[in-house]
Amino acid sequence: MTEEKIRVVLADNNRELCKVLTEHIELQSDIELVGIAYDGLQAIELIQKFQPDLLILDITMPYLDGIGVMERLAEMEEAPTVIVLTAFEQESMVQRLIGMGAVYYMVKPFDTLTLLERIRQFGRQKDDFTKESRGLYNPSPTPVKTFSRQQLQMEVTKIFHEMGVPAHFRGYAYLRDAIIMAIEENDILGNITKNLYPRIAEKYNSTASGVESAIRHTIEIGWERGNCESFKKMFGTDSYQTEKARFPTAASFIAKVADRIRLQLQIPS
Repeated sequence: MTEEKIRVVLADNNRELCKVLTEHIELQSDIELVGIAYDGLQAIELIQKFQPDLLILDITMPYLDGIGVMERLAEMEEAPTVIVLTAFEQESMVQRLIGMGAVYYMVKPFDTLTLLERIRQFGRQKDDFTKESRGLYNPSPTPVKTFSRQQLQMEVTKIFHEMGVPAHFRGYAYLRDAIIMAIEENDILGNITKNLYPRIAEKYNSTASGVESAIRHTIEIGWERGNCESFKKMFGTDSYQTEKARFPTAASFIAKVADRIRLQLQIPS
């Protein structure tokens, strides 16, 4: 009797990476890719719809990051086995993810053949990771760290400097405030045009459309003239230098930087 395929959902907002992994998985006779999610909320929807054996989960995603997805999985009666992908290798973060139920993690860039082997290794263990056997992840025993606005501003400024985001543009301050708001209010990016932009506009005596335009212009200039290696690390692509139209949306840029700072400072999502 032929063994059933390992059913996989892939959750990563790097579309180029998803395309490459899809091509590799489609060549495997024992693995089936049943869904691709480009943000955390979509990942939850696909898991509920397809009930896969295994989830390949990127930590930094829009709307709901990887840790948020893991917290949602802990509430399910039956959840897939999770292999985590991350660009930032931090021992404390790895320990936290393992404590939440992840069975393995891989640091980007990674070897695709190794990932396929790990899918085979862990993909048939779904029954071993039920709600009861994993235990609910409970963050309450660990004190939640709090950070002042000034501290968050310093963290954003460090990343902007690393990426080469131009500080002399008006959109720099708007973008910095938007990222801090996204860190403090995890759901604010769900309605960026009607919520985030008007609030920044009120602070700076501008208009929502003016804020949106200035932020988009600052991102575009940083994308074209900034530190290419830093952008590759953040967004997982090297195509931006030759394809101007592919610079990230404001929501994607804000979400990526906000998620990176959450990870670095271990701020709950």
